[in-house]
Amino acid sequence: MLDKVPLVARILLGLIFMASAIAKLTGAVPPPEGEAAQQFMMTLVNTGLMTVIMLVELVGGLALITGFFAPLALMVLAPVTLVIAWYHLVLDPMGIPVGVLLIALSLAAAHGYRNLYLPIMQPRTSL
Repeated sequence: MLDKVPLVARILLGLIFMASAIAKLTGAVPPPEGEAAQQFMMTLVNTGLMTVIMLVELVGGLALITGFFAPLALMVLAPVTLVIAWYHLVLDPMGIPVGVLLIALSLAAAHGYRNLYLPIMQPRTSL
């Protein structure tokens, strides 16, 4: 049973990221409340970074759902997850559970690939 946790976490995380990207692309996401949150979002939109984030979420979510390049997708989505969690912690405290959920699912999914991640965590003394 416990061996299925990373699989379920990976698929749920993929569904969340794909749904988020599709909602943003279709304009179904309401504007954030609060001046600082609105300024942050407008900066992302005006610089084109929101488009990049949506594409990363869409492709990364698809990779997580299908399992193709899932370890790479988890690594690419990690900074997006951290920014989402930080955004909710600092600018939208009502959304803190979203950030906690994304981090928990990311860690659970990554745990299933720990044998692939451990070698890159080893210090190297030479090139």
